[in-house]
Parts: sequence; structure tokens; C-alpha cells
Amino acid sequence: MKKKILTLGFSAFLITPISYAAEQFQVFTTFDSEVYTEAQPVTAFIDDFDAPLTSGDSAFTYNVFEFGVGYGNFKVGYQSRFDYVLSFDPDTAVYFHTEKNDLPFEDRNYVYYLDGKQSTTNGLFVSYDFKFLDSDALTITPKLTVFASTHFQDINVEGTVYSDEIQGALTVDSYFSKDILFKRFTPDENPSGLGYSVDLAVNWKINQDLTIGLLAQDLLYETEYKKSGFANGYTTELPFNENDDGDIATEPTIRLATSEYGNEVTHKFDMPVRVKVYADYRINDLFSSELMVKQFDQDTFSQLKARMHFWDHWAVIGGYEIKSKAFLLGIENDYFGFNIQTDNLDIDKAYYANVNWYLKLAF
Repeated sequence: MKKKILTLGFSAFLITPISYAAEQFQVFTTFDSEVYTEAQPVTAFIDDFDAPLTSGDSAFTYNVFEFGVGYGNFKVGYQSRFDYVLSFDPDTAVYFHTEKNDLPFEDRNYVYYLDGKQSTTNGLFVSYDFKFLDSDALTITPKLTVFASTHFQDINVEGTVYSDEIQGALTVDSYFSKDILFKRFTPDENPSGLGYSVDLAVNWKINQDLTIGLLAQDLLYETEYKKSGFANGYTTELPFNENDDGDIATEPTIRLATSEYGNEVTHKFDMPVRVKVYADYRINDLFSSELMVKQFDQDTFSQLKARMHFWDHWAVIGGYEIKSKAFLLGIENDYFGFNIQTDNLDIDKAYYANVNWYLKLAF
């Protein structure tokens, strides 16, 4: 892991030009918090799963705070992240909602599928703006972040569960700093994690009015956790036997390897790539528009924004996003911006919320 990080860092500096395009010192800070849930509103999803059930198979939250300095095309700073990504079968949501609300179960096998990742990281980042074409119209910005982490979950559960009985066939593959599944295999000490992520941003100003761009986040992402807790195994209804009446009877078989009694392992952890593609068009001096498509794991969001420009580089923003059905309001200029986006102002009924801001001081 350390060799990979050193290689990435050395490669970045090796290809960096010596001269700077614009030697200006700046101090900046950014914050972005985004949460989206299906099957339940955000509050109910986190707490009691007691809202009316809707269709869906995913949930996520990405939260990042950065504070840094820049000089010329370089930026370096501190980053803190909390990320959570969950995929599930809609039938699993039905099962969980039925169980949590003491509703009657159907006499059938429920599909039980959960695939979740969660991590908390703190580290340092460095980025560089590579300028190309006339008037520096094309900017390509790689960003390397190196971080430490002691809290994570990497869980996959797949199989079936029969009604409200302890019956079914399940496969469990889980690694963690805290055992939230069985609640008995948490390591005595938190795992020690060291990792890196690589982002890539591309911005191309085609002409005075049209700009297109791409942002690939976690294009490369890996954390190596040492002394990680784990619980891996399966349950099955086999083997079976035939009784005196000729009926087939099964007995559950459980095989589980765990980190109990100091059997922790080293686990490599990754996160899915997130991609944003956008086109920004300046209609006239007063108005501009932007179309953005976001791909987060298995979810695709399309967003249309409109800006009204006023004073010197200020703009108010309004927009709407398909899939999340969220409205956007914000204000921004070259040095400050604040945006809020949600599908419902009543937080108990919202399935999506995003708050972000940035502040930059240039000298």
C-alpha cells in the first residue's frame, strides 16, 4: 500500500511543469453533504423504517470537508470524509419494513440481499491544474488524496429468509471495525487503515459561451485495513433427511469464520466510482444554463440549472433534478457559493438532500 501511494505521488510531481500559469496565493474551504434514500425517507431510513414503504433498491450519503491553500496551479490541503453506500433488493426492504413495524409476514421466502460500504477518513490532498490549448481553454486536474481510517464497514449478505422463521439460506461476507450484523465480533482495538483516492476533473471552454466538463471521483480508491474484524460464512437448509412418514425434513447448517479470539485479518476496501458530466451555456449577459448528468453507483441523476447573473460575477441559481425530484436554490460568485437542494422542505418526508458551500480568499 505504501509503495502504491509513493508511486502515485512521485508520478504526479514528475510530470508537473516547473512554471505556473497564474501565480496567485489562495486559501479556500469547501463542504459538500449529499444524502439519498429509496424505500423510505432519509429520517425513517436511518431510524425506525416506519414510513409508508415505497419502491427502491439503493441509498447513499457522501460528505466531505476540505481546507487548503493554493499557489498557481497547485492546491494542497486537509480532507475529512464520511461515505456510506448501500444496495439492497426491494424484497429485503419489504421484509425489514414488516419486521420493524410488527406487521404480518407472508408464508414465503423473502429475497435477502444487502451490499453496503461505509468509511470515515481523514487525510491530505494535492492537485494540479494542467492547462492546454489556446488561452488555456482545456484544464485537466488530477487530485491525489492520502488518508488514514479506523472506522469502516464492508458487508455483503445474500440469500433467502422464510417468513418470520429462523430459516433460509444466507451467505455472509463482512469486514468491519464494529460488528453491526452479529454484534459480537467487534475487535478489541479499531483496525488501522491507510489508503488513497484519485479524482480527475476535465474542463473545456469550447468558446465564450459553451463549457463542457467531467468529474470522476474515486477513480482509484483503496484502503488497506490491518487487524480488521470479520465474519464470513453461510447458513443452509441442507443436509436433509426423510422421516418415517416419508416427509423431507431439513436442519439448518451454519458455518461461520470470525475474528473472535484475536483472529483479525488484513482487508482491502474500495469504493465505487462517481462520475459527473456537464455542459454550461451562457445565453446572454443576464442568464446562463447548465445540464448535468451524475452516475453514482447504480443511480443516474439528470439536473438542469439556470443562473441569473448580476453585479460583478454574482449569480442566483435555480434548478431541478430528475430521479431525486429535488429543487435547487443557491447563490455564488468567484469567491463564495452556497447551494441547497431537496425534494421536500419537511426533513421527515425528504428522500434527497444536498447542502454545499465554498469560500475562497485570494491574495
